[in-house]
Amino acid sequence: MELFKNKRSAIFISLFCMFLWGSAIPMIKMQYEILSIESGDIGSRLLVAGLRFFVAGIITIFYFKIFNREDRVDFKSLNYKFLIKIALLQITLHYLFYYTGLFYTEGVKASVIQSFNAFIIVVFSALLIKGDRLTKRKIVALVIGTIGIIFINSGGNISTSFSFLGEGSIIMAITLNGLATVLVKKEGNSVSPFIISAFQFCIGCIPLIIIGIILKQTIWTVNFKAVLLILYGGFISATAFTLWYMVLKNQSTGEFGIYKLFVPIFGSILSVVILGETFSIRLLIGFAMVIIGTLVLNNKI
Repeated sequence: MELFKNKRSAIFISLFCMFLWGSAIPMIKMQYEILSIESGDIGSRLLVAGLRFFVAGIITIFYFKIFNREDRVDFKSLNYKFLIKIALLQITLHYLFYYTGLFYTEGVKASVIQSFNAFIIVVFSALLIKGDRLTKRKIVALVIGTIGIIFINSGGNISTSFSFLGEGSIIMAITLNGLATVLVKKEGNSVSPFIISAFQFCIGCIPLIIIGIILKQTIWTVNFKAVLLILYGGFISATAFTLWYMVLKNQSTGEFGIYKLFVPIFGSILSVVILGETFSIRLLIGFAMVIIGTLVLNNKI
């Protein structure tokens, strides 16, 4: 698609993806509250995530049927080894480590660690993709943006302790996410983004659902609003991942990976708007620093 080959259009599409992922932050908080999921119930969290990705898989299949006008898919010739690898890395293992980490560490500390996801994507791109170099401009943009995210989360008391189950699991989660993102660019150029997304959701959700059912402790309070939020979560994942993979197919992963810094920014802003969380001047300053970082990246400063 020509739209994704145009850099300016690709930037706006990427920001839309980050906005969708950011909206998942207040959405997940609302899900837990409405379903009456206790803070220590990791099984319910995994089950909710698995159901969300199952819905996302169905939605992505509909997207494929409706919007895929260009590529004819020969299912016999698909690289199933690659598709299974992405499903396990991007969905199953990523979220297993992520929710395990959240269970054993502070939310603020997890947010700070997650800000390094963009840096990991850029580094993996330089290591694995030919011609994608780690330039000074990328490094400066990353440093400015990452400092902005850390600044937002520096208002509270963040402990300096480290545990492999807590902080270690969050680090593993963002590393797997970064690796999967780069592998989609490196090995998935010949595969339709619709197929990659649908396959990763439909396969990756299965272990999460099974483990979630086994470990689930809470009796859920299921109502229309809870179902609606799970459906919206599926829409977020299906739309954001498919569009993001289309961008990666046509643009530099090392360059566009930096836009991942906007996810916690949008998440914080939407949490203020939707959940009524306290607005802080730190959020405004952090947002400005991330924008400055992207301006540096695009030779505007």
